[in-house]
Amino acid sequence: MACAICPLMSKWTRKLKSTIAGNPAAWRLVKKAQEVKYDYQYFRFHGPYSGSLASTKEINLEFSSACNLRCRFCALDHLKPKSYMSTKVLDKVMESLLHDPRFSRVKTLNLHNGGETLMHPRRVELFERLAHYKKIFHLKNKAYPRVILLTNGMLLREKLSRTLLSLHTLDEVGFSLDGGSPEAFEEMRVNARWEKFAANVEHFIRLKNELSPKVRTFGISIVPHPHPLNDSWMAPDFQRIARMLDSVEYRRLHDWGGQVDIGEQQEVNKKGCEMLLRQLVVLPDGAVTVCCNDLNKKGVVGNVLETDLFDLYRGQERMRYVHLLKEGRKAELELCKDCASF
Repeated sequence: MACAICPLMSKWTRKLKSTIAGNPAAWRLVKKAQEVKYDYQYFRFHGPYSGSLASTKEINLEFSSACNLRCRFCALDHLKPKSYMSTKVLDKVMESLLHDPRFSRVKTLNLHNGGETLMHPRRVELFERLAHYKKIFHLKNKAYPRVILLTNGMLLREKLSRTLLSLHTLDEVGFSLDGGSPEAFEEMRVNARWEKFAANVEHFIRLKNELSPKVRTFGISIVPHPHPLNDSWMAPDFQRIARMLDSVEYRRLHDWGGQVDIGEQQEVNKKGCEMLLRQLVVLPDGAVTVCCNDLNKKGVVGNVLETDLFDLYRGQERMRYVHLLKEGRKAELELCKDCASF
């Protein structure tokens, strides 16, 4: 059973991240702490006396590689072929979590990566599979991971909201709401429409209070310079929607591992990467990459349809990332060499 304080911690973690992101000195301290943590985690899970337990705490499932928006700050390659996750791929991952005790540290399933989850043409079927596995986990007295959906909200119409909430699969739903005003929102999130987004959020919150009140909601909001990382300066309509959510993380743009020019220099974390040890990302075709910063398959280490998930975790290609980052040799990794985000 999940700890009852988890939703509260999530809220305060987002507030803390917003505060730290606006303080360069605090951010440098966080980066140094991440290096120390990486050394410890490396020794614990990959050192000479480590066991077989995986360090992975969360798995990202990308249901769809397609996105209906063209956000100005996104690194997703919209020209690459679109793909959608099959139940076969989803089952491979869930069976590993169900039967392989080496993944017992996995506490979260993030339903997002580069594409928009709700663009999957058979999205409800995949959510039904997650509900199916939730029942099996409970029958076997196993803790089921928290399921977190992050969406741009444009496709989360009232009917779909009702369907997803009725499955009682989701623990948290996050919305991307950038800019601070309806006009800036539409300018930054090309193809999005504020009125439709706001209506979908309102419908969802009303329905979740009716059907599944334990579901938490959160927002992730990109704040342009020179505005502070809070909502005090934002337009009333924007404030109203943001304050309907349980929490909002206000953040600056990040550069998607150096793939996007955001017009400013960022201090690069020279050693280690918390995301690498904490995450595995499963793409729609079953390919597994090392980090949610990888929107275009630069860090693929294998495929769950061909190789057991733990073997990919312990495999030579992923371990190359683990060892090189431990030694501070980030420049030798195409995916990581310019990354300043983590």
